[in-house]
Amino acid sequence: MICLADIFQDGMVLQRGKKVRIWGTSDKKQEIQVYLNEKELLRDTVCGDFELFLPPQDAMENAVIRLVGKSVPENNGQTDQQRDEIRLVNVDFGEVWIAGGQSNMEFMLKYDASGDELIRNADDPHLRFFDVGEFCFEGEREEKLKFLASHWDRWHFFEPEEAPYMSAVGIYYALKLRERLGVPVGIVGCNWGGTSASCWLPEEDLRQDPELKVYMDEYDQAVFRIKDMQTYIQKDKDYRTRTGSESAQHSSDNMLKNESLKPMNPFLKPLTGLFSAMHPMGPRHEWRPAGLYYTMQQRIAGFTCKGVIWYQGCSDDIHARLYARLLTKLIARWREDWRETLPFLFVQLAPFESWMNSTGANYPVLRAQQQYVADHVPDCYMASIMDIGSRFDIHPKNKKPVGERLSALAMHYVYQIAGEEEAYEAPRISRIRREGPALRVKFDFAPDGLELTAEESPFAGLEYLFRIWADRKPVKASYTIVGDEILIHSPGIQEADEICISFANRPYEIVNLRAKGGFPARPMPKKTVQ
Repeated sequence: MICLADIFQDGMVLQRGKKVRIWGTSDKKQEIQVYLNEKELLRDTVCGDFELFLPPQDAMENAVIRLVGKSVPENNGQTDQQRDEIRLVNVDFGEVWIAGGQSNMEFMLKYDASGDELIRNADDPHLRFFDVGEFCFEGEREEKLKFLASHWDRWHFFEPEEAPYMSAVGIYYALKLRERLGVPVGIVGCNWGGTSASCWLPEEDLRQDPELKVYMDEYDQAVFRIKDMQTYIQKDKDYRTRTGSESAQHSSDNMLKNESLKPMNPFLKPLTGLFSAMHPMGPRHEWRPAGLYYTMQQRIAGFTCKGVIWYQGCSDDIHARLYARLLTKLIARWREDWRETLPFLFVQLAPFESWMNSTGANYPVLRAQQQYVADHVPDCYMASIMDIGSRFDIHPKNKKPVGERLSALAMHYVYQIAGEEEAYEAPRISRIRREGPALRVKFDFAPDGLELTAEESPFAGLEYLFRIWADRKPVKASYTIVGDEILIHSPGIQEADEICISFANRPYEIVNLRAKGGFPARPMPKKTVQ
């Protein structure tokens, strides 16, 4: 019998213009013939785990693919006459993108600020979505406890019944691709809320790296401490039950609340408060490092695609200064698994101050780390969204600009069809010069100049976004926009031996400085001006 990987189903979208990898298993040695619309594409002999490569195809809609298996004669010359056949219908060839990351990529369209209208009007049978099932240990699928499980691991068309559960960022991205390219688009969601990038790497990549091994070290420590604590709690319960003293459950609950028993370790969060219903940290926990790489990513690794869109980083704030190293390692590993240098388009973290037990205190560091990856890893591009954050919500509800800015990067860098005047990058500071009592700050990616849009907020405006230090003391300044430059005037600038400057480098702010007809300026960490 021929069995294909779960992602190969009716209604799937395959990547146009590339050899398409198809893989599965066969329980016997047999010759497989593959037909596309009844035209034979290839034949090969397989047994056990196998992979086949369809020749590159142009964009097409509603094709039929047939795989026919015929047993190969054994040594005795006898042949099993039974033939295997798999018939896949409504298959499109177009553009396929993997949508990876955590909750802001997982964020469903039904929660988006503009989602209701888009869902009502969803009517595009050639925009399709596949969500990899969020199962984090063997046997979890069989437990049938996940309320969205019926939606996962199936190809869905963009229609009102299915659209609410699709990634909002993924859908806005796909809609732009559909508009600009005019071919079928498939988005493969492989994401899970709350996850560190370390969840999406194999264990050896973390343990063998002298800096990134801290993720596995902390996990090992958490597992040890939790097991030790659970043993202690059980003994306490047993003792109190035998002696008839204070309620065993009440006593154990108090122990879990005892701050002295909680080491400062991110993997121990599941023991307390909001997370008390989760599995304890260990091989069944969804946030364990290296876990989802094996249970989710590996189920689609090598599915032929154009590239990856990625929105993640919030959960790596505890090791913010390692994020560039971690993301670089992830990109390298995924490219190795796909056997090609896939373009990675990722989203810089949005402005954010606090939400529940989370804060954006380390977000400026994380954003700088993301910028480093965009600058130093080939074929990586970053969308900045410093104008659409939510001060007290880690999940901004306006995902349309996110998807559209990712698509602008794709049009320019990946498909190379953007017009000369189309915005694709956020303006960024490229040069700062001292000129007497002033600083001249030049921005790239603002061909028609800069503008300051109206924003009635104490967290916006040049006086708030720029911070100037003269000999390490904050100074006030006035600001003038001249084309693609900002002139900053202050008497303290001329008198100081050392001047430092930053831009949009707080956890939460509203960047209302933007390129005319373009995007808001991206942040710059504190920098000394020579």
